[in-house]
Amino acid sequence: MAPTTASFDEIGYWSPNTASVDWCENNYVVSYYIAEFWNTISSLFIILLGELGLYLCPTKERRFKVTFRTIGIVGIGSTLFHGTLRHKMQLLDELPMIYAATALVFICVETKYGPQGRWFPIGLATWLALTTIFVSITGGKIQFYTFQASFGVLQLAIIYLTATLHHQQKPLILARGGQNHSGWLITRALCVYSFAVIIWLIDLHLCEFINGVGPNSVLKWNPQLHAWWHVFSITGVYFSTLLIAYQHYVAKGLNPSVYLWKGFAPALTLDAKTLNKNAKLN
Repeated sequence: MAPTTASFDEIGYWSPNTASVDWCENNYVVSYYIAEFWNTISSLFIILLGELGLYLCPTKERRFKVTFRTIGIVGIGSTLFHGTLRHKMQLLDELPMIYAATALVFICVETKYGPQGRWFPIGLATWLALTTIFVSITGGKIQFYTFQASFGVLQLAIIYLTATLHHQQKPLILARGGQNHSGWLITRALCVYSFAVIIWLIDLHLCEFINGVGPNSVLKWNPQLHAWWHVFSITGVYFSTLLIAYQHYVAKGLNPSVYLWKGFAPALTLDAKTLNKNAKLN
């Protein structure tokens, strides 16, 4: 649905809603104390994958510790936002998303072009500060679409950088006698995240037809598409982060490869010999 409050929602503990968007889940239906119950519960999966990525990260580089930890913070903010639909909690959800995406852009740029000097992190920090201020002081559709535009630009930058790195590193990986897992990660990241975006758009723009309670709804029950967006989008982000880490390690000469942790969770492992030679990582 559009960024406004639905007329069929119940009144609850955190009412009235002050966020710039109210998603398609009917409010305070399951619990008087939780505005969007299923959106709140599904946000816990974001925390889980952020912590899992941090746990399985094969090196202790600060850039990946910051990235995975920020993803976990996104989950915490999302839980608070959907549980309350308050503006301040919305910022705790949206701003960490921008911070995490910016961290990934930073890693991609340095992987592709090498260290950029102090001007680059300072420039990114300045842009983040200005974005934080603007997103924080605005409201309604201006706030909603400003955030979406900022986050969208970062996503497009990540797609471009990872795609060009994939083609750039192909000969390097083959020359080292390794197997290129980059394409495997790209395919899964794009497929899962694209599906997530589709159901996000349906939830946003076609809510009156799928909310299960409105007069125009063609469904008798709400499929909770935004909750599923949480699950599939963070899975796509997890694959994307693995891809970026994989490309970073290739550039470092560490011969990374993908394996399934416990038989189901994709993770990276590094060649022990090359890891020992490159023990001091930034």
